[in-house]
Formats: sequence, structure tokens, C-alpha cells
Amino acid sequence: MIRTILFPNQKNMLVWANALFLLALLLMQQIDALTVVFAYFLETIVIGVIHIVKLWMVSSEGKVPQSEKGFQLRGIPLILFFMMHYGMFVAIQSIFAFTLFEAAVPEITNSFAILDNYAYVLSVPGMSVVLASLIVTNLGYFYTNFWKNQQYKQYTPGAILMKPYVRIFVQQFVVILAFFFYLLFSAGTIAAVLLIVFRLLIDLAVVALHKDSDVLDTLAKKFANSPEAYEEMKRKYQEFSE
Repeated sequence: MIRTILFPNQKNMLVWANALFLLALLLMQQIDALTVVFAYFLETIVIGVIHIVKLWMVSSEGKVPQSEKGFQLRGIPLILFFMMHYGMFVAIQSIFAFTLFEAAVPEITNSFAILDNYAYVLSVPGMSVVLASLIVTNLGYFYTNFWKNQQYKQYTPGAILMKPYVRIFVQQFVVILAFFFYLLFSAGTIAAVLLIVFRLLIDLAVVALHKDSDVLDTLAKKFANSPEAYEEMKRKYQEFSE
């Protein structure tokens, strides 16, 4: 199973390509460590924008909510609600991140000046290339794992609403860990390499849980104690890959 998860294949080739591309840029000194760290924070916004598209698709063609609780949000009202609470999450995360960056980046002097700080982050040399690679990777994964296989037809709008947060929390933990390496040991390149490798391992594990994968089937069989539980476990594990 480990071989299936880690070795390059058709499902994870975008993940591998992006990681190798970033490592090549870093080792050839085309970008610096902070560019990588900043880019992964910006990816949070990319994930949120793509999730808005997912919510629209599920609201239009997904399952109809069956609930005794009455009316449930869908379509534009649900998207606006998501934008509100996700925007608050990004704002709080940004303030925390920029507070960390103040110690290492002279251009960041006020962690609450979010727009000014993001303007600086976007102007960092090499950021456009790195951010473009992350956008392409996320769009490719969205197409293959959600659109192409019509996975959006398997969800109600409410069921998919909170899906980005698990991935975001894991991602930010890894980014913050790498940033502490950067601050404590003044080992910028090492911290960036660790960040890219950690993210690669996490993304490979997530991609391996795609629909009908051997890894998904093996995990479900291992932890299920009945046929009904097996199907439920498959569904829950697969949700981590959305």
C-alpha cells in the first residue's frame, strides 16, 4: 500500500510535478524559502475559490437535502455564507501568519494591515511562478477528482460545505512548523525543503484516497466490522480527498 501511495502514477502526477518544480526552483536559487512559505499560505485562498465552484456545482446538480430541520441553504445564499465564514478564517489566519513574518520580513510592520501585507507578498520575486504552479495543481486535482468523475452528484450542498477546513488545518500546521525551523535555525532552504516534502507526503496520501482506489478499499476493509460499515468507511475516507 505504501508503494501505491508514494510512487508516481497517473493519479498523483500533478502532485509530484509541482513538488519537483518547486524544489528545482529553490535549489537553483530562483526563489527563496519565504516565497515558498508565503505561497502555501496564499494557497488557502485558491482552495477557497475552487470550493465556491464546487458548492455551485453541488447546489445545481448534487443530491437534494433530506432533512426534518426545514429549509437548508443552497446556491447563492450558501455560497455567500461560505464566503463570509471562510473569509473570516482567512483573515484571522493571515493576521497570525503576518505576526510571525514580522520577525523575519522588514516590509511587514503591522500584522493587521492585511491588504498591504498581501500586496507585498504578491510582489515577492518568483511568487507569480510558484503561485501559478499551485493554482494549476489545484485546478487539475479539482478536474480529475471532482468534475470528471461527477463526484459533485454524490453530495448535498450542506455535506460539502466544511470540506476545505480539514485540508487547510493540516496545511497550516505544516507551514507553521516549517516557519519555526526558519526562525529558530536560520536554515531557510532546509525549512522550505522540509515544507515541500511534508506537503508532498500529505498530498500523496490524500490523492491515494480517490474513488475506487485500492488504498481506499484496503483502509475501509481494515477498519470496518460489517458490510454496512465498510461502505460507510469508504465514503468517509474518500471525503478526505475532496
